Amino acid sequence: MVREERLRKEREVNPFTDIWLRTRETVRFVIERKSVKYIILLIVLTGFASGLLGFMNTRSADMAPWAAVLQALVTGPIGSAFGYFLGAAILTLVGRLFKGTATYQEMFKGLVTAQIPQIWLLPLLIIWAFASPATFFADRTDVEGNLLVVIMSVVMAVVSVWTFIIVCKAVGEAHRVSTWKGFFIVVIPGILITIVVVLIVFVIFASFFSQFY
Repeated sequence: MVREERLRKEREVNPFTDIWLRTRETVRFVIERKSVKYIILLIVLTGFASGLLGFMNTRSADMAPWAAVLQALVTGPIGSAFGYFLGAAILTLVGRLFKGTATYQEMFKGLVTAQIPQIWLLPLLIIWAFASPATFFADRTDVEGNLLVVIMSVVMAVVSVWTFIIVCKAVGEAHRVSTWKGFFIVVIPGILITIVVVLIVFVIFASFFSQFY
């Protein structure tokens, strides 16, 4: 009876909608039930969204919207795939410090699934790029106060914050630890990378200015 109830709930899971509020259940469902083809589809869609986001604020108003969309569709998934491959490896290793049990494959699936909210931005970004390329490609300081820019900025900020929360939950679920441990597993690499970058910059500047003394 319990097994039948569990299977019924799994059949009801829709990753594209349930990731928002049923994050851990959705991530576990994808990890255990979804094929490689499904993960590739998510990589393409999330990478497409990331590619379009990368074109914003680039002062490329002379670029045709269709060219930006096509380039984002080609290069976005490639860049995202590389990020997922590297990110999954780092989060799998850091998770061991918190007694996490995720395999690399589980973490990879969980990390990709956590980016599903970005897919919801795709229709908005495409419509924005074609309807108002002058504001889509412009630097935000050049279109400050524009109603469309304000609305889209708020939407993207909300999605970004919620995506971060989802990532923490997804990492925690993949490792079978709490969301709080998932949070620290996510932020620790960022902190370490920041420290390393700051040290490198400091050493470079110190070496540069030492030549004048």
